[in-house]
Amino acid sequence: KMKAVILARVSSREQENGMSIDAQLDNMKKYIQRTGLNLLKIFQITESSTRGDRKKFIEMLSFVKSQNEKIVIVADTIDRIQRSFKESIELDELRKHDQIELHFIRENLVLNQESSSADLMRWDFGVMMAKSYVGNLRDNVKRSMAYNINQGMWQHRAPIGYLNKRNDSNKAIIIIDPDRAYKVKKLFELYTTGLHTLGDMTQVCKEIHLTGVQSGRFLTKSSIHAILKNPFYYGVMCVKGKLYPHTYEPLIDKPMFDKCQAILNGKATNKQKYSEKLFIFRGLIKCADCGCTISSDTKIKPNGKSYTYLSCSHYKGNCTQKAVNENVIIEQIRNEIFDKLSVPDDVLKEIRNCLRDSLKAESEYVQSTLTGLQASYTRNIEKKSRLLDLLLDNSITKDEYDKKLNEIDESNYNIQKQIDAHTSADKSFGITLESLMVLSSHAGQLFESSEVSQKREIINLLLSNCTLKDGKVQYSLRKPFDALVNLTNRLTWLGQLDSNQRHTD
Repeated sequence: KMKAVILARVSSREQENGMSIDAQLDNMKKYIQRTGLNLLKIFQITESSTRGDRKKFIEMLSFVKSQNEKIVIVADTIDRIQRSFKESIELDELRKHDQIELHFIRENLVLNQESSSADLMRWDFGVMMAKSYVGNLRDNVKRSMAYNINQGMWQHRAPIGYLNKRNDSNKAIIIIDPDRAYKVKKLFELYTTGLHTLGDMTQVCKEIHLTGVQSGRFLTKSSIHAILKNPFYYGVMCVKGKLYPHTYEPLIDKPMFDKCQAILNGKATNKQKYSEKLFIFRGLIKCADCGCTISSDTKIKPNGKSYTYLSCSHYKGNCTQKAVNENVIIEQIRNEIFDKLSVPDDVLKEIRNCLRDSLKAESEYVQSTLTGLQASYTRNIEKKSRLLDLLLDNSITKDEYDKKLNEIDESNYNIQKQIDAHTSADKSFGITLESLMVLSSHAGQLFESSEVSQKREIINLLLSNCTLKDGKVQYSLRKPFDALVNLTNRLTWLGQLDSNQRHTD
């Protein structure tokens, strides 16, 4: 009697009628009895036939090859063994060398060393149909998912504050969680004040008894962070990095969400940072004693006049730094920088000449970079074409094709962003240089006539490493302004340049 092994397989997603392990085993055992085969081993496999390395299938094949005689592999149908042609190569080699026979019961097909081309073609068509089924199934799933997304329907577990339910028609829906929704909204409201850290919010969860739906435990910092970053709560859902409006009731509005993002993204470092009023030095100066951010606060005197004071936030505890009037700091900067940052017209001309080469070099660099990026983009397009050829030749599976295609598309997306960024930078480079020249010669007048937001930009452009110490601001002048302060004549400027037109240290 010829020895045989039984292969029964289902995938994790596939439990169709007539395809269960038990049904397959029952059918194949009866076949073994009818044909008089000697059953050597049964392999029960639960794995996809199109994804991953198919470890269980390889294990079965290794067992068969380890035998010293021809082994019959019995399967209920062709698609229980394979749904792609990648397995055909090894199986057909074993068949040609008379090491195996393949028995597909439902197709009434036996393949061995003597099989005709017609039977081999039936095998190929069977694989093709199995492959086509998987492809159609995948396409249907994708179409269904795309349809649901466009209809604003979320297809995963509902975020905290919502619940997954089924309606009277047994259709999956998402509803407001009556026990948690108002608590989640409370988290957003408290965090937007700028008075609470994520650590504080964990304590808030305990106070309002906000727990996870599945775990029943109080939320951790990472869970709270995920909630505050989730746009679902204001009415959109994020799918593969893209936002789509959903049909469910929002818990907050977008301005509240945006305010949370500003705090989470570190655009603010203290309580005053998040106040509605804009201050000139807000977030730009640190305390020289303790390193905390210097905050700005407006005080109204009994006479009705208002004054802005700079003071340490004392976030790390008390320090000896005293508050100072904002006008004192502005006067200091005016005397030390603005009054001395005045460049004569003839020197400005020389500066422009020196910068002309820089502008040319920058433009050449941008053009070279754009050329390289465009070449990479074109190569990716060619890769997509070759990838499609491989798919049509059945050299790769549909899963492998989709994975590689996504990688190429993501690469081209990033390349296009770089191209756009370089193009935008190239257009603005000359404008930035001209603005720099204006600031170099008229910084004081420009500062006095500007709005608060523009004054902040000027300060940030001129100064770095700002700290407050004993009522004065300590700072470093950014280049090239450090070389322009105290500049009085053309010879001084030229004396500060080497033969390559660079500032010497």
